[in-house]
Amino acid sequence: MFKKSLVLLVVLLLVVTTLAGCGQKPAQQSGSEQQQQPSQQPAAEAPKNILRMAIMSNPPKLDPVFATDTSSSRIIYQIFETLVDYDKDGNVQPLLAESWDISPDKKTYTFHLRKGVHFHKTIEGKPTANGGREVKADDWVWTFNYILSPETKSPRAYFLDMIKGYKDYQDGKTDHIAGISKVDDYTLKIEIDYPFAPFLSILAYNTFNVLPKEDVEKYGKEQFNFHPVGTGPFKFEQWVQDDKIVLSKNEDYWKKDKDGNQLPYLDGLEFRIVTDLAMEWTEFGLGNFDQIEEVDDPYYAEAKTKEGFQERAMLGTYYYGFNLTKAPFKGNKALRQAFNYAIDRKGLIDMVRNGRALPATGVLPPGMMGYDESIQPQYTFDPEKAKALMKEAGYPNGLKVELVYNTSEGHKRIAEALQSQFKNVGIDVSLKNIDWGALLDATDKLEIPFFRMGWVADYPDPDNFLYVLLHSSNIGPKGNYSGFNNKEFDDLTAQARVETDPAKRTELYKKAESIAREEAPWLFIYHYTTHSMVQPYVKNVELPFFGEFSMKYTEVKLEK
Repeated sequence: MFKKSLVLLVVLLLVVTTLAGCGQKPAQQSGSEQQQQPSQQPAAEAPKNILRMAIMSNPPKLDPVFATDTSSSRIIYQIFETLVDYDKDGNVQPLLAESWDISPDKKTYTFHLRKGVHFHKTIEGKPTANGGREVKADDWVWTFNYILSPETKSPRAYFLDMIKGYKDYQDGKTDHIAGISKVDDYTLKIEIDYPFAPFLSILAYNTFNVLPKEDVEKYGKEQFNFHPVGTGPFKFEQWVQDDKIVLSKNEDYWKKDKDGNQLPYLDGLEFRIVTDLAMEWTEFGLGNFDQIEEVDDPYYAEAKTKEGFQERAMLGTYYYGFNLTKAPFKGNKALRQAFNYAIDRKGLIDMVRNGRALPATGVLPPGMMGYDESIQPQYTFDPEKAKALMKEAGYPNGLKVELVYNTSEGHKRIAEALQSQFKNVGIDVSLKNIDWGALLDATDKLEIPFFRMGWVADYPDPDNFLYVLLHSSNIGPKGNYSGFNNKEFDDLTAQARVETDPAKRTELYKKAESIAREEAPWLFIYHYTTHSMVQPYVKNVELPFFGEFSMKYTEVKLEK
């Protein structure tokens, strides 16, 4: 990473100039080729309408079929598009489907597709395999069959396990999924086995974007990740690992603003990976970034006074996971509860996070169906109870355990604060930080006994928290990184998926949440707030319902 502001500015300008030339190449190649140019040839004029953003980590995936994290989602939202989307309040709205009809029994959805939507014609300055052709119903049928195929092994395919024929397709009994069919070129039909309240919301999740068959087959599952092609407002140009991701304007994008002007307004986006949050804030202050992903806690009070700052509550939970398949947490509920009583959540939030979060004593965040403050246990800060539970757990003299967290100054400060609190009850926690992608890989495989994790809603329903994160069928990469396995909990969350009465669903989720709190597969820490920090000249920025990571730049402007 960069050591001085001047160095960062020079490199940023070089990247912008490269983008203007269309063909994106590694920085080393660009430099050597520039040296070979005749000196009398003028340099290409750099576009001035590039939004430069600092992000904290290198995204693990740019292929939406395999991405499961917010770092990846931030980029995917710019390149790809789904049938439906969310408005700022979390309501489903049209995107590539202009409208839809739902049958009286709520098991058949008919989507009327938008005309004039085209796949990207070029990426990395080269023609795509699809040639920029129009998206039609056949593309959606192929895409869903590809994502849901057992050979593809998408970690989020099971989000759509209610689609008719899903199990037979997964089991290899059929060569296609029965519940997805083309009516005509611009009409798509999806049939599901039972009424499922959040079905439309799931279709807005960014795994389920339309994909060009030609490009997926050209690159294959491994390489499409590094050459992503979609329909979104921005096209992929360059990815330098642990350094930057560069996107350019999709000149053929289907959407126009209310005055008939072509969108997007921006010529491109540049995401710079800056793990040092102090440097990120400093560079933003110097004007070297138009937006930053994270306002670090030491700068929060100052940020709140600035014109470009926005903040809102977020459907998400920050937690440390206990691996219930490994010692010391396997089969030891008392130990897991002891950890939960050992920490002062409010003190942590006030002192380390400047009060910018809400204490968590369970899985579900406030505002979510099934959330209830009265559900027990409450996990208040109670060191004496923690010590008693430590004794009950078989550790009267304390124990040592290692916490693994992903590299970030913010995560480090939280870990160090909790490390200090744990010492007061005889828990000696050592700290180890690793790359975000490495942490995801290890938790997918249930390799780490004690790990940092967080979850923000993929769709606004308790199913996305309780079923996805803790149902035993989802142990591993599907989301249950703790290996939690409880039959009563499984039955409740499975029953809630098929229940259509909102009041009954709520009660089922409350019972499931009660079991999760009692069994304590996590150290519940806090519920997120989300924020955005942009320069005053960045216009049309509004915090999305799901958080800053899901922001789309289709109508963002730079008015310098």
